[in-house]
Amino acid sequence: MKRQILGLALTVAAFSPTAVGAQGIATITPTEGTQGMPTGSVERVALVRQTDSPPADALYRDPKQPIEARVEDLMKRLTPEEKARMVHASSGSSSGNLPRVGLANVRTLDGPNGTRADRPVTYFPSAIAYAATWDMDLVEEIARTLGKETRAVYKTEESGARMLLGPGANIARTPLGARNFEYFGEDPLLSGKTAAAYCRGLQSVKVSPCMKHWVLNDQEWCRTVLDVDVPDRALHEIYAKPFEIAVREAGVWAVMGSYNAVRGHYSSHSSEINDLLRSYGFDGAIYSDWGGWHGDVPALNGGATLESGTWQNAERDRRNAEQVAKGIIRADRFEDAVRRNLRNLFRMGAFDTQTAEDKAEQAAYERDFRSEAHRRIARKAAVSSAVLLKNKDGFLPLNREKIRTVALIGPNADQTHSMIGGVHLKDRGGSGAVLAAREVTPLMAFVEAFGKENVLFAPGFRFENTDRKDAVSVPGMPAMDPVEAARRADVVIFCGGLDHSLDREVLGWGHINPSDRPNLELKGPQAELIKRVAAVNPRTVVALTIGAPVSVEAWEAAVPAVLVTWYSGEEGGNALVDLLFGKENPSGKLPYTFGKQLEDWPCHRMGPAVYPGVFTPEGPFTAREYYADGIWVGYRGFDQFKREPRYPFGFGLSYTTFAISEAPSDPQQGIFRVKVRNTGARAGREVVQCYVSKPKTDGEGMPVKELVAFASVTLAPGEERVVELVPSPDAYRYWSEKANGWRPVRGECVFRIGNSSANLPVRHTVRK
Repeated sequence: MKRQILGLALTVAAFSPTAVGAQGIATITPTEGTQGMPTGSVERVALVRQTDSPPADALYRDPKQPIEARVEDLMKRLTPEEKARMVHASSGSSSGNLPRVGLANVRTLDGPNGTRADRPVTYFPSAIAYAATWDMDLVEEIARTLGKETRAVYKTEESGARMLLGPGANIARTPLGARNFEYFGEDPLLSGKTAAAYCRGLQSVKVSPCMKHWVLNDQEWCRTVLDVDVPDRALHEIYAKPFEIAVREAGVWAVMGSYNAVRGHYSSHSSEINDLLRSYGFDGAIYSDWGGWHGDVPALNGGATLESGTWQNAERDRRNAEQVAKGIIRADRFEDAVRRNLRNLFRMGAFDTQTAEDKAEQAAYERDFRSEAHRRIARKAAVSSAVLLKNKDGFLPLNREKIRTVALIGPNADQTHSMIGGVHLKDRGGSGAVLAAREVTPLMAFVEAFGKENVLFAPGFRFENTDRKDAVSVPGMPAMDPVEAARRADVVIFCGGLDHSLDREVLGWGHINPSDRPNLELKGPQAELIKRVAAVNPRTVVALTIGAPVSVEAWEAAVPAVLVTWYSGEEGGNALVDLLFGKENPSGKLPYTFGKQLEDWPCHRMGPAVYPGVFTPEGPFTAREYYADGIWVGYRGFDQFKREPRYPFGFGLSYTTFAISEAPSDPQQGIFRVKVRNTGARAGREVVQCYVSKPKTDGEGMPVKELVAFASVTLAPGEERVVELVPSPDAYRYWSEKANGWRPVRGECVFRIGNSSANLPVRHTVRK
């Protein structure tokens, strides 16, 4: 709202009384942020002299003008102090807020599987599920929907939201990384393509992504005080590659720096790292994580552009302007930071919130907020991401006509994973937590599908509510003994896996335990419980709610079917029923390799200095880690060291069958085609994957294979279609540490095409 007071325009948004400084900016008392660092408050007050405002016909005010022209026009109109204000957030969770030039205050919200706000939203599956779809059109649709909900959750006049913190694109170097569920798996191409699709979806509705965490934030242990070093080849080919792909393919608007240091410098201070990002053609903003700025001078000189989680402060802005004038802060870095931040604000429409076009968009998004259409997309995401790992003798799908009684056993049968019911975000994943409007548990879905009288509930043990004798999501439904329930049922659905007590952001600063997952095992006594249940009822399906690989070695042989559902969002229970009974056909593929033991991953065989790191008594960082495993991450490491996986990367079964065969191709031009035929009796979706084996060049070892292209195709029974794959230039080059750059390989590049990293029947050879 606005009030005229003594010729001044007073812009107010739910503020507490504060003293207004000389620049008309409130002095805000800082509050504690998620990492225990001062962040300030969303509340603010600003006094603006109407006569100081640029004219209404100023070029930058015209949304029809090119963004670069608008940026340059506004740059000439800002005072040095106002420019300084643009490199700091306006409150704990917002930026912008310069009313003199018509700049709205823009909220920044956590994601990426739902917009976290103080009102319930649509709850989508976790980010790792997006990668498991291998369907970039669907990922873009999911993100576009998330963007619309971001715009709608707070009305513009209430300080509307235009930025979602995500996607995360850090690499799953270890299966124990506690935030793997927020990321896109172990392969840089799949991760980068998924991130690009996600960013395109958000940006299509003027919501800025903030792609994170740049870079090498691949674990939670000591992440705020950890100094990470990595061989250059691994940095360029593995860890930076997803960001590069997303920047080049989606033109990402903003990136968030990581908490950890890189080679002796905080990420936000590292010109080496931030200039690498710029070298990809990145023209967007580089935000610090909350509390990860560590000083204006080193951060701005190092290439970061915006301090997150701070508050408006006129004295600081004057000091920054003086530091620029004296050369303490590099003028070129400072001006570049302001331009990048303004560019992002223009892109997200922060200057255009009062235009008719923006208001019409906003109204449409508010009408569709939490709509049935959004719910259908959440359900489609849950279905498309599920990965069928085992289906002995075609045990699935189940025949509804032959099943009367179902036993729902295991801790995830009645467990919610969102903040529904008022659970704190720290217990639901940290920044990945979502306040859901609804969440259908497996128990709820089966009771709806079969009737309460035909469902037996027996959690065996619980992650939460350990003293309850009945169900939480279906109140009054008694909990039975699991063995007795299994004995009485026609089929057992064991809902197991993990919860967010293990898969979560570690909140706080320094060395905090527990941090990452302690081991590969299912949480608690699930392995033994599965074996006990399967012993009395071999018709047992295991459905795994997980965010990363787990060990199945102790119980996999005892059951005929295993289905991975990830954290499947608000429609997870309904999706599970649809999948198990054949209404939907599983089509997801693994974005991870499932090993048989933890030592299958190279970083877990090389000592603590390689993972998780070691404490150090010297320097500003209390822990250090060196990625001596190099490029041998995920399936590359399994291949290199001849470790046989339990389930290979890219693997996933279907209720139908597919045949992949050669089609006319042009290998020397880098164009490969295959025929894909549905040879079964059901419609289904197949993911065609292309891997390359590069020749050893200049004495450098190459992976046995690496993913270079993929495509998704849906076919009716008997239908055949030609799929074209065009690998990127990375298929023909490698990063040379000797030459400090990309170099072409020399010799025969062998391309293999199939439906998983372990099943590649089509082969082409290209001479380089």
